[in-house]
Amino acid sequence: MDILETRRGRRTLHPQRVTMKDVAEAANVSTMTVSNVIHNRAYVTAELRKLVQEKIKHLGYVPNRAAQELAGVSRPHVGLLYPAIINPFIAAVIAGSMRAASRLKVDVSVQLAQLDDPRALRTTMSRMKEAGVDGFLLPSPIAELAATAFRKKALDVPAVALAPGIPIAGMASVRSDERQAAYDIVSMLFDLGHRRIGHVAGPDSQGGSIARLQGYSDAMRAHGLAPDPHLVIKSPSFRFQDGLAAAETLMSSEPRVTAIFAANDTLAASVVATAQRRGISVPQDLSVVGYDDAPVAEQVWPGLTTIHQDAQVMTERAMEILEKGIKAWRKDRSIRLAEDVVVPYEVVRRASCAPAPVK
Repeated sequence: MDILETRRGRRTLHPQRVTMKDVAEAANVSTMTVSNVIHNRAYVTAELRKLVQEKIKHLGYVPNRAAQELAGVSRPHVGLLYPAIINPFIAAVIAGSMRAASRLKVDVSVQLAQLDDPRALRTTMSRMKEAGVDGFLLPSPIAELAATAFRKKALDVPAVALAPGIPIAGMASVRSDERQAAYDIVSMLFDLGHRRIGHVAGPDSQGGSIARLQGYSDAMRAHGLAPDPHLVIKSPSFRFQDGLAAAETLMSSEPRVTAIFAANDTLAASVVATAQRRGISVPQDLSVVGYDDAPVAEQVWPGLTTIHQDAQVMTERAMEILEKGIKAWRKDRSIRLAEDVVVPYEVVRRASCAPAPVK
């Protein structure tokens, strides 16, 4: 390993040849301890931190991120978790997080998450923290699963839930008022003369599904009707195939529904497909509305009336909250984010709904 004479006459290892292992050996600590010092984690005593920092300086170990850390201006490191299925919402979240990261000068690590195992999610997030992540962006339904995974021992870094439907304890959230949005779109169906309105609900594991079902029920009561459990069919997922089965069950009810509110646009597309197969005309015989304003809302015929929420804008706002939260947390590790930001939504009317058919 090359040794150079500095201007002060002190010998130092060539900085481009020095590794974290070299620093660890010089300080007689593990490489994990060196990593903890570099990433300013709270797991190192003040005395040991000072020793490692002295060795880093003496040896000239100054990779970009470490140099920024020692100068007190390190870039926040965000962990973004995503499910195995890349739907339009997740695609918008990834795009929005990358755009915000560039603007805010934030590093982002993207990691696949398992949705059926809270313990595995906890392990994944713990490993990401060990690798330098100091805050998490958690899109729904991962946010809800993380709340379960860290129920007994709270997550000890800042986290922001994205579009959780309802606020989640222990983390900040950026969302639209999905309960009110569902109320508005179902009330629109009442304004068109519909009274027998069904709902294809999403899985209970997602806060958005719960909020949208609540909004549907609120609208029914507000218009003088008690919610009929036979008119609410829960789909086990937001997938098209599961939506077909739910739609088939709902359309088999008697007397027949004249309108259906589906918990997302994919389920609404399943309703339209089922109606066409059964010879039911949309919207003349059956009005169909969805939620999310995903690309499929404009790809099916007729186009879906739906709720628009801008996932990219929501993601950028969440990244701003997380970036500020990480900087505050680095100064005070007891800080926990709890901000609940509610962003606007819009009812987008297309050709899938019409006045109730005359008996």
